[in-house]
Amino acid sequence: MICLKSNKNFLYCLVKMPIEVQVQSQTGFSEPQFARTPVSPNPGGGPTPALIKAELASSAARRSNLSDDDRVLKIVMGILNNPTLKRFDLLKSQLIITGITSADILKGVVTLIFDKAVLEPTFCPMFAQLFFDLNKKLPPFPSDESGRRKITCRRVLLDNCQKTFEGADNLQEEARQMTAQEQESERKDKEKLIKLRNLGNIRLIGELFKLRMVTKNIIRIIVKELLMSDHKCCLSEENVEAICQLFNNIGKLLDKSQDSRDNIDVYFDSLKKLSTNPQLTPQLRFMVCDVLNLRSNNWVPKPILIL
Repeated sequence: MICLKSNKNFLYCLVKMPIEVQVQSQTGFSEPQFARTPVSPNPGGGPTPALIKAELASSAARRSNLSDDDRVLKIVMGILNNPTLKRFDLLKSQLIITGITSADILKGVVTLIFDKAVLEPTFCPMFAQLFFDLNKKLPPFPSDESGRRKITCRRVLLDNCQKTFEGADNLQEEARQMTAQEQESERKDKEKLIKLRNLGNIRLIGELFKLRMVTKNIIRIIVKELLMSDHKCCLSEENVEAICQLFNNIGKLLDKSQDSRDNIDVYFDSLKKLSTNPQLTPQLRFMVCDVLNLRSNNWVPKPILIL
C-alpha cells in the first residue's frame, strides 16, 4: 500500500498556482486546432467516421429525457470507450462539441477522463495532452462559493490527482479489513485495482509535469511522501514502484535545473540505501538499481541485449 497522509502543503500548491498556465512557447508541443464545425462523412465512401457516430449518439441523447449533465456524460463515456492514438484529434473534437457549458459538467467530464487514464496508464501521455488542450480551449466557470477562484479543467484535474494520491491509505485499510474467508477473492481484486489506480495516477502526474500542468513543488511533495512516509519500517512495495516509475518518467527533467538537482541528490541517497535493503524483494532492489544506473548514465537507457 502507499502510506500517505493528508498534506496541507500539497493543497496549498494546488490553490496558489495560477489558473491559466502560459506554456505555449515553453513545452514544445504545437497546439492542434479544434474542429468546432460538424465533420462531414468521407466523400470517398468507407466506414462512417467516429465523430459522426458520436453525433448520432448525441442526437439520440437529446431526444431522451436525460438532463444536460447526464446527456453530456453519456456521450463522453461513449467517446472514451475505445481511445486510440490514431483517434486523438477526433477524441478532442468530440469532447469540445459535447456541450461542456457549466462547472458541474466540467467536473463530471474531467473525472470520467481521469478515471479512464489511471486505469490505462499506457495512454497517459495521450490523456495528459488531452487535458492540456482542453484546459486551453474550455473557458473557466464561476465557483458556487463567492470569493473562490474560477473552476478550470486544470483545477478539477489536479483535485482528482490529489484525492487519489492522498486517499490510497484509507482504501488499502478498507481492503485489509476484509478478513473473512469468503471475502478473500474480492479483497485481492480490490487491492489490485487500488494499486493500478495509484500507479496510473503517478504516471499521469509525471506526464502532466512534462506539460507544466504540475509544478516542481507538487512533485517534491509527492516524492517526499513516497520516500519518507514511514521512517520506522521499510517502504511499501507500491511506494518503491511508484518512486521508480516517477523518476524513470521525469527524472531527466528534474535533473536539469540546479534547484531540483539538489533535492534529487537527497532522494537518490535514499534510493541507494533501498537498493541494498534486505527487507525489499530482489525484484524491487533491481528496480531501484535500474533507476540509479539510469541517472549515472545521464538518463540514457542502456540498450537491451537480445541473446
